[in-house]
Amino acid sequence: GKGMNEEVDIVICSGYSPGARVLRMAVRQVAREEKVRMVTVAPALAGLPKAVEDMKALKDRCVLVVDGCEGFCALQTLNQFGVKAAKSVMLNKHIQVTQSAVDMEAANILKSVREVRAKCGKE
Repeated sequence: GKGMNEEVDIVICSGYSPGARVLRMAVRQVAREEKVRMVTVAPALAGLPKAVEDMKALKDRCVLVVDGCEGFCALQTLNQFGVKAAKSVMLNKHIQVTQSAVDMEAANILKSVREVRAKCGKE
């Protein structure tokens, strides 16, 4: 049942850098327009059973990974749990949190969400 209105899981890093904050705000902005669910990797990395289960459950879902830096912690966490993302994106560098930065990334993420949904719908 993979349709064009399928919910897309956006797996994100959970840092406190300006970039990570921009990322979370951008995903929340995207969530107002598209059916998405934000999943942060920190709880699974900490080994919380429920979070680990959620991570493993992503195997059957439509996943977009967005990392905030070259650490690729979101992508690496998914690999660790054997989850293959439909698409992986990295944010531009943000030194501070500004609305224009959030808008720019939200547009980028929105485009990716639509690509991922179309790709998942074909499988």
